[in-house]
Amino acid sequence: MSPPAWTEEVLAFARAVYLHVSADGRILDAIGNTRARLGLSREALIGRRLATLDDPGIRLGASLAERLALGEPRPQQPRTFETDACRVYPLSDGRFAIRLRADRPADGDVTRRLLDRLPMMVAYVDPEGRFRLNNQAYLDFVGLERDALYGRPVASVLDEASYAKVAPRFRRALAGEEVTYEDRLTLADGRTRFFKVHYIPDYLDGEVAGFYAIIQDISEYGAMIQLLRDVHTGVNRTDVGPREIIGRLLEDALTYLSLDIGLVSRIEGERYTVWWAASRDAEIAPGTTFALGDTYCRLMLDEADVFHTVRAGEDPRVNGHPCYRQFGLESYIGIPLRLEGRVWGTLNFSSPRPRPRAFSEIEEELLRLIASAVERVIAHEVEIERMRDERDRMADRAMTDPLTGLPNRAGLDRHFQRLLGARAEGAPPFSLAVLDVDHFKAINDTHGHDVGDRVLVWLGERLAQCLRDGDLVARTGGEEFVIVMPEARAQQAREVVERVRAHVRQGRVPVADDQAIAVTVSAGLGEHRPGEAFGELFRRADTALYAAKRAGRDRTHLAGPAA
Repeated sequence: MSPPAWTEEVLAFARAVYLHVSADGRILDAIGNTRARLGLSREALIGRRLATLDDPGIRLGASLAERLALGEPRPQQPRTFETDACRVYPLSDGRFAIRLRADRPADGDVTRRLLDRLPMMVAYVDPEGRFRLNNQAYLDFVGLERDALYGRPVASVLDEASYAKVAPRFRRALAGEEVTYEDRLTLADGRTRFFKVHYIPDYLDGEVAGFYAIIQDISEYGAMIQLLRDVHTGVNRTDVGPREIIGRLLEDALTYLSLDIGLVSRIEGERYTVWWAASRDAEIAPGTTFALGDTYCRLMLDEADVFHTVRAGEDPRVNGHPCYRQFGLESYIGIPLRLEGRVWGTLNFSSPRPRPRAFSEIEEELLRLIASAVERVIAHEVEIERMRDERDRMADRAMTDPLTGLPNRAGLDRHFQRLLGARAEGAPPFSLAVLDVDHFKAINDTHGHDVGDRVLVWLGERLAQCLRDGDLVARTGGEEFVIVMPEARAQQAREVVERVRAHVRQGRVPVADDQAIAVTVSAGLGEHRPGEAFGELFRRADTALYAAKRAGRDRTHLAGPAA
């Protein structure tokens, strides 16, 4: 039941507050301007224990509760008594009426109003780690009303890991030490911010009764410092790859810019390919491609510099663009990436949410700095890739016959080792044939070495046309060629070699406008025996080749068993 209006008017005029308190220290009712005096409404006070009213400007709850010995049997009815903050009247049923003095609430009211005008956040925390005072800036930041936050533990507004970081600092402040720190903390609602915090212990009768926390949100400053640190150190690191370096730059830039999507793209003609990506929401896979004209980056490349918008739907440059119609990206900022003076791709950040403020000149310059760092990483990666390709080309050249483009003896050795490995794992036997051009010296002597080389190139192509999938032909020197036939026993391999010989015999090598010469080959063939080395198999097939030569050429001989 609410008190009559006239009593409220009198109490407001007298700046007085009365509390009706049960024998166990629970507030049963309150009248007067409780919000001005205690920072809480009448409804919020009812049901609270007196001991929870440890307001730093009042010093009421805990000390008074101790003096009243609440909850303990009393040998006699206590008398009325006063403290510097209130007057206590014992009631006949064991309850109490407490009148709060009017002179102190005025001070507390002024203090609270002053704190509410401060731009930084201020809170007062008691020894149990609970809020006893929060200014308006703090309430706005956490999104709670004053009554809802009063008495709640600080742990309720931070996630578990962040509270574990600040709890030791609480203990230091409650031990009487002023504590100052900067740290990145995550709130219970998932927001992560950089804070600069100063804890000031509050003393009562020589003992720490709690501490004031003065808190500044320096997220923008902290995010910029972190981003600059990564720009400075990341591009010079050799212990991590480019994906991790650029991924970290994208993540830090998203934090600083308060956006959701960060991309490094490769531009090739009118094709836009995602190269690296960071996203707060949907996963964007590297390798995803778009038509360049369907992206805001087309507009940015036309500008050839930083391009941005924070409300695309209201921006006539953007609101009719295919990217806005398809993805609804409201915020975007991007810049070209250049290598050796030419556009390689783009660096861009975006969000489906409008940005609360326009991009500043500082943010444009920061984007240019990030782009420069990304260009250095890409240039380094491109150079490494170039060196890797050159190394591979050199390795291929070392394994390749320069005249015919076929594998040489080194390439044949490497292939043979792979076949031996397959044999060790239970693969069927393979066969090897050594072929030689019949009367090749006569071709050189009659037509010249240029024609001889032309014959070798023609023969290499002719041999390859007759082979099975998986077969290999190599030139091992002079007019000598080798065919390796995996999973082929001697008889099956002989059929392949006979087909090759016939195909060679039926062809002609052009040597002039109206001239062509016929070529034949002889072959020696051997089937690999378990445990046989390459050199031994090759010698057996080579011996069979010379036997074919002695027998009249243009024929195939099968090698005998290993010695």
